[in-house]
Amino acid sequence: MVVGLGSGNASCMAIEYLGQQLRAGTLEDIVGVPTSVMSASEAAKSGIPLNDYQGYSQIDFAFDDADVIEEDTLIAIIGRRKLEGGESIIQEKFVLNAAKRLVFIITENKYKGALDGSVPVLVQSLNWMEAAEEIDDLFLGDAEVWRRPSIGHADPLGGDFPVVTKDGHNVLDVIFTSPIANLAQVAESLDRVDGVVDHGVISKFPCTAVIASESGVSVIENVITNVAGDPAI
Repeated sequence: MVVGLGSGNASCMAIEYLGQQLRAGTLEDIVGVPTSVMSASEAAKSGIPLNDYQGYSQIDFAFDDADVIEEDTLIAIIGRRKLEGGESIIQEKFVLNAAKRLVFIITENKYKGALDGSVPVLVQSLNWMEAAEEIDDLFLGDAEVWRRPSIGHADPLGGDFPVVTKDGHNVLDVIFTSPIANLAQVAESLDRVDGVVDHGVISKFPCTAVIASESGVSVIENVITNVAGDPAI
């Protein structure tokens, strides 16, 4: 199997467990495709054979952390955390979208009906201001748009040292000040903005959420929906 290796605390534990099973001989013939430098490092320490994500257009199975997941649809937001050296939302989404089966591993406080907080958006560095203004107009009154800084305090312009990803893009944090009614519609609106390269919203069918709580673990599957968000017939 080709397995997409996610990023985050839960994914690191899953990578470690996968390595233990390989060493014990319980699993064999596994190749890992990391979503980040962090997951590649954890996999190497765990003895998991690796290959680059650009070498695979189809991955059998992938797991990942998520910052938050929308109830029922299991549409997720990734990329809110600080991007460490070499990390890429583009790489992470490529691996997750290429997977035949995707599992998010989260805690119960990240599984919500009314989402709040930010959606990270990758934009071309040269015309980031134009993209930011268009996004601000899209969600006028519901969100603020700030360019993410690499160091120092955050401000709308990103300070003196804005984040520049390994792909050469700036990161805009679209910070919603009211609940997000429909995350799929937010993603569709962002996709139409000139200068937007990608964003942290991922919608995948089929998808599974493994949700940990103090009372135990629950597993939730999404259902296939059409573009309008209604159950497919």
